[in-house]
Amino acid sequence: MLRESFVERFGESDAAAIEAAANQHKNGIHDRVGSDPFRWALLICIGFECMTRFAKEHGITTPFEKIDAWMMEHTADFAAHDGDTDFITLFVGGYNKYVGRPE
Repeated sequence: MLRESFVERFGESDAAAIEAAANQHKNGIHDRVGSDPFRWALLICIGFECMTRFAKEHGITTPFEKIDAWMMEHTADFAAHDGDTDFITLFVGGYNKYVGRPE
C-alpha cells in the first residue's frame, strides 16, 4: 500500500531508485526489512540522506520537500514499522516527525 501510494504520486523510477539506494546500505545491521520492504527502504534512505544530500547520485529526481510532505501524510504507516532503521538517526530523533512524535 505504501509503495503503491508513492508510485502513484512520484512514479516507479523514484520508487525503484529508493529501493536500490537502501539496498546499498544493507550490511548486517540495517537488513531486517520487516513486513513492508518499501517502508524500510524509505527509513534507511532518510538515515543515509539518500533522498537529500545524495539524491542525484542515487537517481532520485523528486525534490525531498515533496517526498517529505508525502511521508508526513503516512505517519501511521511509519509508526507501524517492524524492521531495522538507521539506528543513529533513530537515536537522535531523525524519525520522530514521521511517527508522530515531537521533533
